[in-house]
Amino acid sequence: MSHNDTQAYIRRETRLSVLINMVFSLVFFLLVFGIGHPVPVWGMGHLAFDTLPQSAAIAAMSTLVPGFIARSKTRRGLLPRLAGSSRLPRNIWLRALVVAALSALLGGALAGGALLALGASTLPWWPVLAAKLAYGAGLAGLVTPITLAAALR
Repeated sequence: MSHNDTQAYIRRETRLSVLINMVFSLVFFLLVFGIGHPVPVWGMGHLAFDTLPQSAAIAAMSTLVPGFIARSKTRRGLLPRLAGSSRLPRNIWLRALVVAALSALLGGALAGGALLALGASTLPWWPVLAAKLAYGAGLAGLVTPITLAAALR
């Protein structure tokens, strides 16, 4: 397998991670906020707070699942390692913890700032659902190739 094949593998796994994390975001959104009701913004368990566990969970899953699959494939000789090193921890569990914590902090701060700027106490269900799905997809699309490349180094 060439370097180009490895990059294609990372892109393929990233697309799969984006899709899976959109489904997870949908399921958890429906469990937390129900169907069709205005979404409260502030308070424990409401939209602003929910960004923290969503960010951490997506970042952790986008690190762990593709990372363990890649580790198995490299050990079996099906996927070559990438050259170079990574600034992320080598240990996959520690890498997932670091990336999850950073994602929760940054995602929470950005979402909190955006929600403060909106100045609303509730938001309509459909736009919030669309935003949560887009956020889940975007975060998975950002985290997966970075952490997967780290796993392959």
